[in-house]
Amino acid sequence: MKIVLVNPPSPPEFRVSRGLMGGFGMAVNPGLLYPPIELAHVASVLEADGFEVVLLDCDARGLDTAAARASILDAKPDFVALDSSSTSLDKDLELARGVRHGARVPVAILGSQVTYTPGEIFANDNVDAVVRGEPEATVLELAQRVREKRGFEGVEGISWMKRADGGATEIVHEKEREKIRDLDALPLPARHLLDNQAYHFPGIAGPVTTVKSSRGCPLDCSFCGYTLAQGLRFRFRSPESVLAELEEIVNKYGVHQVVFRDPIFTTQKPRIHAICDGIIARGLKLEWQCETAVKTLDKELIEKMARAGCTHISLGVESGNLEIQKKHCGAKLMDHDKAVAVFRDCRAAGIETRAFCMVGFPEETPAMAEETFRLVERCDPDQVQFCAVTAYPGTPLYKMLRGERDFDYATMTGFQALEGNEHMSAAQIEAKIREGYRRFYGRPRRLVREFRHPIRLASKVARYFTLFARRAGA
Repeated sequence: MKIVLVNPPSPPEFRVSRGLMGGFGMAVNPGLLYPPIELAHVASVLEADGFEVVLLDCDARGLDTAAARASILDAKPDFVALDSSSTSLDKDLELARGVRHGARVPVAILGSQVTYTPGEIFANDNVDAVVRGEPEATVLELAQRVREKRGFEGVEGISWMKRADGGATEIVHEKEREKIRDLDALPLPARHLLDNQAYHFPGIAGPVTTVKSSRGCPLDCSFCGYTLAQGLRFRFRSPESVLAELEEIVNKYGVHQVVFRDPIFTTQKPRIHAICDGIIARGLKLEWQCETAVKTLDKELIEKMARAGCTHISLGVESGNLEIQKKHCGAKLMDHDKAVAVFRDCRAAGIETRAFCMVGFPEETPAMAEETFRLVERCDPDQVQFCAVTAYPGTPLYKMLRGERDFDYATMTGFQALEGNEHMSAAQIEAKIREGYRRFYGRPRRLVREFRHPIRLASKVARYFTLFARRAGA
């Protein structure tokens, strides 16, 4: 039995990276192309159960929707599962619908957006099932049901369309599936199904891949999709499991650049020390980067990470206002002096940094946004990213803001403000974001540093003009 897993094409206006923002996806620099590692994890579980799997990454192959549909149909699948994102959802569903009607086989869709809006996905006979939450075990059970020629009733973690004999339909939401407790029990992602040389990251020479060494985060920031997809409890892979994957990446696939996709990579410091010690002891020729929080770092760990090949750390700053931090950001950054010290220690160790910042929180005033600008200028990271606060479905922020309103998912790029707050309109929030970029990069000393790396500067300029691109009709 053949299963085709699909990472659909990005919209024509910009590239979408579906694994970001906890699986809601976001618009990214055109120079960034991550592998669909979530689908590779699903593929490995399916292959372990004897299924033949094709993994079609449409962006890596340069396929538009029509070409993607043709490629899927040419594969003659028995079952198809597609990833999705908020801002590309209409195009993702168009592809799903075309495959479903063309191949006449069951089609499922997964991702955080469809997890939290499952009832809307079944309009126009788009799909047969929505995979809610963590996908590996759920997609496996769906595939087993197809193989056994059984229906989907009772499969935990899905929503599906039940059709009565008289033609009436009912959307059935099966009970939630428990999160995978033992991540070490999962096989390594099926990278042999990917063109591992196709993936790249701005400013990095050579191919790049991603690794998920843990899942979950208890901080429960009001805007964050990772807790929705992965839960509020940290689940860690052992250092041995992570090192086995890194060895395979280097020795089998010849890839030497890794981006860890954990929400907060350095939460369990002894585990990170063990991973770093293992990289050094094995002599792995590896450069890697991660995302984490300021409060989970110290000088000793930063220096160990640098010795083990860490070249870049992205740090969640979000807001420089302490009330916003406590209410919306999990109180991750309450000590500004420590933040300055962490960024300084990274630079001293030879690790580049990026600060993630946000503008447009509920109740945020222009003066509060100024506090964020001042903090990030004090920290002086190598790069900064300003996002518009976005209320993704299912997040505490979405529940706080939605009321009777509906949001246009096509606008959820991560940079386009969906609406204003009490003190700033959507246009003013976007203007503030542009101001933040101009202020940060327009400082004379900063400009001198930027012009030392003209290729990277060109990439940043290209990204700046991509950030506020809008979907046609959005």
